[in-house]
Amino acid sequence: RASLTMFASSSRAAFAPKLSPTSSRTPSRASRPAHRAVRVHAGPFDGIQKAIADNKAVLAERESAKRASPPGVPPPPIVPEITPATFGFVDNAERMNSRASMVGWWALLLVEGVAGKGLLEIFGFTVGKGINFTF
Repeated sequence: RASLTMFASSSRAAFAPKLSPTSSRTPSRASRPAHRAVRVHAGPFDGIQKAIADNKAVLAERESAKRASPPGVPPPPIVPEITPATFGFVDNAERMNSRASMVGWWALLLVEGVAGKGLLEIFGFTVGKGINFTF
């Protein structure tokens, strides 16, 4: 390890550095560059992310244009705050419908369990024995 010798048979040996006994195999920090350039390759999703960002910018521009006054009309002194609807044909309707159906389902099971009969039998309709599975 005292020195790095050159071998005549190797073509790379002519370019190999000569190391003294006190030097190490890695270059010192002073000879290294302060920072390394990081090369970022475009991935398959970079185009999609850019398209999404562009679409969001276009939608934000359209939304601001909706609220803008027409040319020559001054903006109103007070802009009303419109709260989103919570009843009727809105996004919340599906949630309310599912909750009501769950309450109805459990109420039906409770009535059939207490009466010991099915709903049609409670209303007076004659029903058969069904398939008659026995366990």
